[in-house]
Amino acid sequence: MSLENIRLTSAELSDTYNTYINDSVSFCLFSHFLEVAEDTEVIPLIEEVLTSSKTHIEQLEDLFTKEGIAIPVGFPIEEHLRPNTPRLFHDTFVLEVIMHLSKFGIASYGAAVSMSARADIRKMFIDYTNQAMQLHDKAKELMQSKGILIRPPYITYMKKIEIVQKQSFIAGFFGKRKSLLAVEISHLFTSAVNNEIGKSLLIGFAQTAQDPEIREYFSHGIKMSKSILSDIHETFTESDLPYSMTWDANVTDSTEAVFSDRFMMMLVNTISALGISMYGAALGASMRKDLLLLYGSFISKAGTFAEDGVNLLIEKGWLEQPPQSEDRDDLITKSEK
Repeated sequence: MSLENIRLTSAELSDTYNTYINDSVSFCLFSHFLEVAEDTEVIPLIEEVLTSSKTHIEQLEDLFTKEGIAIPVGFPIEEHLRPNTPRLFHDTFVLEVIMHLSKFGIASYGAAVSMSARADIRKMFIDYTNQAMQLHDKAKELMQSKGILIRPPYITYMKKIEIVQKQSFIAGFFGKRKSLLAVEISHLFTSAVNNEIGKSLLIGFAQTAQDPEIREYFSHGIKMSKSILSDIHETFTESDLPYSMTWDANVTDSTEAVFSDRFMMMLVNTISALGISMYGAALGASMRKDLLLLYGSFISKAGTFAEDGVNLLIEKGWLEQPPQSEDRDDLITKSEK
């Protein structure tokens, strides 16, 4: 059977739709970054992001047209980006955003490959995964050469293999807590990085949002990120592990609107969803009971924040309907009229 006769599965439809929306957001965001960029080493990476996003959008529009699927509205730059506005973030932060988003691209494209049945869709997402991996590597190399790459904490190498003997290995609520496992340190560090980046974006967006309700929402997100970062810092300190990272200095003092409120809300909502998925992965990888409770609280906070954001998007008529299965009861009701 030819590919033309095989419809997209729900997984393929979801992944292609989400990729289209994310690339639309990325193209708008990095168009501003390119307009105000000054670092000649960062500019080529910004251009690479824009080229990839534009290519993805064109490929997906072609796919949707051939499949007879409505093309999403997304975020056209002429509607959501104000040209000739002051920079909101410095180039060092933009570089961190590139590394951060390419990391999520590797994960999401890789998952899409495993969920896709059609060969052409698998090939497309394999190509996207490779692009994201190359971009991530370039961004990390540049950060390292500039001396701004923040590394996870170091721990002592194992000299011999040991077998766990006591149940206290998974303790954490009371008494002496075991030292953190390397995998637990890794997830705590990743959660801290995600929140630092999210907090910096929220600070910039809160400074420039036009709607008071949207500004208040972003301010609430800043407080939530600070709370989560405080909990992570305390956990590292208890284990005598070094902890130092901040990108607040990379947010300028500009208060002039750069992006539409709708665009900023959508980007924050996307990052919130990614954060929740990362907390879920961290929870599954952690063995200390106190960490399970900690990540449970993070998921609860981030989940409530994301839900409030979706409600705001719906109230303001800003949320585009993602692909959805048929409501059979509704169809039956309509047929009876």
